[in-house]
Amino acid sequence: MADMLDDLKHGNKFYTGVETDKGVLLFSRNYEGNHQYGAFMEANIERRFFEPDFEGKSLTVYEIRGWPSLMAGKINRCYDSYDSLLPLEKIPVDAYLDKSALKSVTHKEEYDLSPTWKNYARLTDGEKGLGLARSVDNYDRMTLLYIMDKGYPRDGLIDEYPDNFSFHEKFERIENKLLGRDRWNVYDEMQEKAKKLAGKLLHEHFPDTRQKEDDAPKMKVESEIPKKSKGRKM
Repeated sequence: MADMLDDLKHGNKFYTGVETDKGVLLFSRNYEGNHQYGAFMEANIERRFFEPDFEGKSLTVYEIRGWPSLMAGKINRCYDSYDSLLPLEKIPVDAYLDKSALKSVTHKEEYDLSPTWKNYARLTDGEKGLGLARSVDNYDRMTLLYIMDKGYPRDGLIDEYPDNFSFHEKFERIENKLLGRDRWNVYDEMQEKAKKLAGKLLHEHFPDTRQKEDDAPKMKVESEIPKKSKGRKM
């Protein structure tokens, strides 16, 4: 109740803050702010996630409450006069807010940007993450890394728009074997083949994919496959 009365009295509004190496970028919660936020996150986080020169270690996103007068000149500064997203290096220095100046943080979420399928999945999960739209190549990378780590899902992969695994046909024989009558007799063999095939496809089609140095396919496949919010059984 006190917060509501304060909002009515002073016109406090909520903003989204994204922490970068240079400071915190602020976005309003209206159409313009959401549009800029989405474009910034897509270009600088989602698309870059598996690139070899991406140096991001972690990502912090804030919900901030403050007076519009105090936020003036700091909101939605990522576009140029032609309504195009600025490259990261061309965003004005004064667009960034020092982290120490964040006095009214109402919520904070931190994300690990280490190059694993699980971290990418969390970023793009609409229910438990930020819901960032997945690019086709990165969705393929995530799925191949998943198979290398966990093996092929027992019930197969289910495509659901807009996600579509580009290499589904490559695993068709393995999937049929895992769904066949003698699946338990060939299970370990097929999972080994699935992991090797995923590694081969990743190397052939995405040779520059950023990966953790200690990443290695694990031989044990979990019985429960975590499901994606968009329908993919992963």
